[in-house]
Order: sequence, then C-alpha cells, then structure tokens
Amino acid sequence: MTTLYVYIAGPEGSGKTTFLHSLGTPESLIVDRENGIEYRQFVVDDTLDLQVLTSIEASRFDRLLEIAQRDILGYLIIVDSADQESWSMARVMLAHSRGYALVPTLIVANKQDLLGAATPEQVGAWIGMESMVYVTGCQATKPSSVRAAFLQLLFSVRHEIERLDSLIAEIERTFGTDDADA
Repeated sequence: MTTLYVYIAGPEGSGKTTFLHSLGTPESLIVDRENGIEYRQFVVDDTLDLQVLTSIEASRFDRLLEIAQRDILGYLIIVDSADQESWSMARVMLAHSRGYALVPTLIVANKQDLLGAATPEQVGAWIGMESMVYVTGCQATKPSSVRAAFLQLLFSVRHEIERLDSLIAEIERTFGTDDADA
C-alpha cells in the first residue's frame, strides 16, 4: 500500500491541532506522543492511503524529514490571521517545508472570525506567494471551513498534475515519441 502525506506546519497557537480535529471524528485522531505527532489517516482504497499530520511541538520538523520526498502530497501552513507577530515564524516554516520538498502548499489564514483578522490575501502577500503556493481563509473550529481548505489543497495538487501533463504532451508533440525512432 502506498501512503501519501500532507504535512501541517504553523506557529504555536495558529490552530494546527484544531484544524486536524475538525477534519474528522474525535475517535479517528491519533496522538503519538512518543514520536511527537498528531495525525489522521484516510484509506482511499486497497492501494492508497493519506496521512495528514502535524508535530505536537510547532518548531519540530524532524518527522517531516523522515518522509520520502516523493510521498509528500502537499503542505498546509496554518497562520493566525489576527496575530501578525507570528507571521514571520510562518514564513520561516514555509521556507523550511518547501526547502525539503517543493510541492503544492496552501497558506491557511485561520481565525477569520476574530476582530482584526487580516484577509487571506494580506496574509499571503506578507508571507510570500511563490510558485505552487495558494492562500485561503479558514475558521478551524468549523469543520465545513476546514474541509473547504483541505479540498482546496487537493485541487491545487490536481492543478499542478494537469500542468505537468500538459508539459509532457507538448514535449511529445515537439520531439515525437520513442516509436518514431524505431
């Protein structure tokens, strides 16, 4: 069975655990204190499952480094959109994550319901919108908001795969296929 991973990072107090809790039932949340992670596992079929995980301690990335780069589907960077002082740490976490594997990343501007919360666009502009980085607003206490954010990450992964498929098709049109060499 192949396991793909979505890694959640974000400064302390940004809502990573709340986000993970809202992705399913309390019974399906796994807390592994020995390894310092919390995660959910979604079985897709007999050949594929998806693990969504975060470190219990926000500044630890050792679990991420144990995952083969080819198995990382994407990142969720959770940001408290009402706590601008934490955004520089989120920027560093984004850089660390993407420095390990360049995959689609969703900046989740959490706590949109709080007074003084910055818009997702403001958060994204401050942290940095690089290639394959998207931003969305969220209220991690609302499961429907969390599902929408999670689906947006999956849609961005699909978009990048479609771009790659287009590139492959263009290269095949330009250079031909191996059949033409025979």
